[in-house]
Amino acid sequence: MLLARKPFKKLNDYKAIVCAFAFLAPSTHAVSANSSKTYFSKGPVAVDVMEGLEWMRCSIGQVWSDETCVGEPMQLHYAAISVVLERTLASSGEGWRLPTRKELIALIETNDEPPMINAKYFPATYAGSYWTADKNRFLANGHWVVNFYTGHSYGRAANTQSFAIRLVKDR
Repeated sequence: MLLARKPFKKLNDYKAIVCAFAFLAPSTHAVSANSSKTYFSKGPVAVDVMEGLEWMRCSIGQVWSDETCVGEPMQLHYAAISVVLERTLASSGEGWRLPTRKELIALIETNDEPPMINAKYFPATYAGSYWTADKNRFLANGHWVVNFYTGHSYGRAANTQSFAIRLVKDR
């Protein structure tokens, strides 16, 4: 009977390891290239009619010019986001904020090559990770980012890491 208890304990240890890995593993959220998303563009803003959101078409650091985004997106650590938001609110009006993980994941589309986003509405998107407003509640100091190279989201980004930013506001 003693032997029966040892494998059970090991099984529980195995389950704990699997559960811990599940929280750290990437989350896949791919959408078909023929997405049912309904956008229309208003110059530097893309309007998501279904979700009631307005997206900046360019990443922070890029400039809207001649129907595209020009320049390189800024890569910022989490603490610098508040400064960017203050400046954006002062220059572009109220309401702009960091998107939630769910909102940013909704922009992912399956393409033949990165970036995994609709280039018609979000041209020259950086094919890398973008900050979200969501913290990972299972990992102290962990934040969620969405990667437009892979089309995955990750919950293990540290405050000190630098990623791109795309802002959104409610309509």
